[in-house]
Amino acid sequence: MTMNIENITKRSVGSIVNDDFSTAKVFKGFGIDFCCGGAATLEDACRAAGVSVDDVVAALAAQRERATTAIPFDSWPTDLLIDYVLKIHHRNIRTKGPTLLADIERVASAHGAAHPELNQLVTLFAHSLADLESHLQKEEQVLFPYCYDLIDADMRGQSRGQMHCGTVANPIRVMLREHNDEGTRYKYIRILMKDFVAPDDACATYRLMLEELETFMDALFEHIHIENNILFPRFVELESRCVR
Repeated sequence: MTMNIENITKRSVGSIVNDDFSTAKVFKGFGIDFCCGGAATLEDACRAAGVSVDDVVAALAAQRERATTAIPFDSWPTDLLIDYVLKIHHRNIRTKGPTLLADIERVASAHGAAHPELNQLVTLFAHSLADLESHLQKEEQVLFPYCYDLIDADMRGQSRGQMHCGTVANPIRVMLREHNDEGTRYKYIRILMKDFVAPDDACATYRLMLEELETFMDALFEHIHIENNILFPRFVELESRCVR
């Protein structure tokens, strides 16, 4: 697959991932933020990450050649995307998060003396789960019900009254700030855990915990990407059409 380098370097990293979610793997490998920093152009994102834009473009082209099963989130209807966020992301955080925290605590108890960063990880992850629960409740109780109503009004060609928050941009602003906070936290966790590479003395449980932690983070970043770069702009557009 040929790729127009000039055009792609001027595009936002979020829009590139929207076209093909498998490219998220490339950005992750180069340390480029495609979710919270999705509005940055590829050129600017490479500069901020201190990596060669030519190397990233080449890796994107290679990934697109290999990818055949990337989920086309950007082509999904808005209500289906909300359903996916609720049933996949929210459930994943609530079911896997506490189990993973227990695993982290177990590993820290056994290996914390030799690897004190594990004790810090316990605190970081516990705080993350508490903050995420508050975040999920805001989406479920405030943002998403209103947006489901907007979708229904739009399909019926009807207007809808103004949101009790004034405008959908207000809760979105809160969600964006909380996404940024979690993104910053997990970038630090990645550094703290040395890119999730297990130390030589790690037992099987330690290694599995690191794998599960990286998987949890990847799912969280997928959540942030879908909302920041696809859903939130759609919500604003829907409101502009439906609220009189």
